[in-house]
Amino acid sequence: MIRVLADSSLQMASGRCSFVVFCICSVVISSSRGVYLEPDQNISLPKGWKHVGRVSASDQMLLVFSLKQQNTDKLKELLEEVSNPHSIRYGKYLTLDELSSLIRPSEETLKTVWTWLENHGVQNCTTIQTFDFLKCFMSASTAEKLLPGSEFNRYTDGHHTLIRSPVKYEVAEEVAEHIDFVGGVHRFPQKKTVISKAWKPSRNIKAGFHLGVTPAVVRKRYNLTASAVGSHENNSQAVAQFLGQYFHQIDLSEFMALFGSSFVHHKKVSKVIGSQGGIKAGLEASLDVEYIMSAGANITTWVFSNAGRHESQEPFLDWMMLLSNMSSIPWVHSVSYGDDEDSLSLAYLNRINIEFMKAGVRGLTILFASGDDGAGCREVRRGVNIFRPSFPASSPYVTTVGGTSFKNPFQITSEATDYISGGGFSNVFKMPDYQLSTPVDH
Repeated sequence: MIRVLADSSLQMASGRCSFVVFCICSVVISSSRGVYLEPDQNISLPKGWKHVGRVSASDQMLLVFSLKQQNTDKLKELLEEVSNPHSIRYGKYLTLDELSSLIRPSEETLKTVWTWLENHGVQNCTTIQTFDFLKCFMSASTAEKLLPGSEFNRYTDGHHTLIRSPVKYEVAEEVAEHIDFVGGVHRFPQKKTVISKAWKPSRNIKAGFHLGVTPAVVRKRYNLTASAVGSHENNSQAVAQFLGQYFHQIDLSEFMALFGSSFVHHKKVSKVIGSQGGIKAGLEASLDVEYIMSAGANITTWVFSNAGRHESQEPFLDWMMLLSNMSSIPWVHSVSYGDDEDSLSLAYLNRINIEFMKAGVRGLTILFASGDDGAGCREVRRGVNIFRPSFPASSPYVTTVGGTSFKNPFQITSEATDYISGGGFSNVFKMPDYQLSTPVDH
């Protein structure tokens, strides 16, 4: 039974780096048994995770099937038109229904995939309003029959458990042309490391110094006066939080009482989508919510909480599906999340880019943190290294935001790029056309 969910290259040798061009077409490899949809997906166990053991045949799993969409070329053209101030279609965004009519999978794709699933006894599935994702519950033994080669195991980081396969999967040849990738098989959620800086005191501190970047400091630096707050009822913004990250309303209220006295603001998040739990508030989630509600003061704010309630869920993918399943949604989304670009398959990267284009033609702006590892570095082989971008920061279809620091850490002065800030460049995707007119001198 299928149910519809309602609205709800850079290369470095001998220490030097240079750009390298990579092909961005998706790669599928056929074997005698089927087709590998993600032959290039990194399946190594991330640091911090430990193997627990094989799952039982009867253990329940949740897999996500990303179905091939129609008219993706038209989608890209339309995005460029509605985003270009010089186009007659500028600002004429699509509704969710119009988007669905444009890109929903063909009837052949829907019938082929549904029949394939039903023939394996898979019946507990849901889809979304654009019909391009299927979320299906099934036993582990059924999942391994659907995806030959997969071997599902349980892993833990000491706080959460996940079910993943350390072996690459195939799908039947007759359905391979109808599916981009299967979620819930390989990818682990990214774990964030909090980086703290201890500034050395200056001998020549002038009057008026500050001891931390509070909302008042941010607002003063960017000339946000007391009246520079949201006033239009259509203003809206959102933050996404993922596995192990939660904000707490009590903490937010206390933060605003301490630091929000100089500007009109909301004291509470207007709406939480998803499960909001956790005993302790997460540092990153708390900062994201507190500072977006301080810089974007007096604006309706939502929080998308993607806890990953099932062991085989991919929280980031769940958030992407939510964006395609809600007709009324905030205009601006801020996300502090990223994976190493080289750890993800081309099929996954290309499909997630399409999801960003779907958001863009609806008028949504998505901001991603550029990462905390600078340019990053990965050894390809002995003596040869490449820079390591972060995705989705490397996507041409989002706005990537880096970090800065005050040149004088104790005063509200000019800024410099923070040494940990990522660059937003890509080893996979070429520079988008809209950036070609901007001179690059480094």
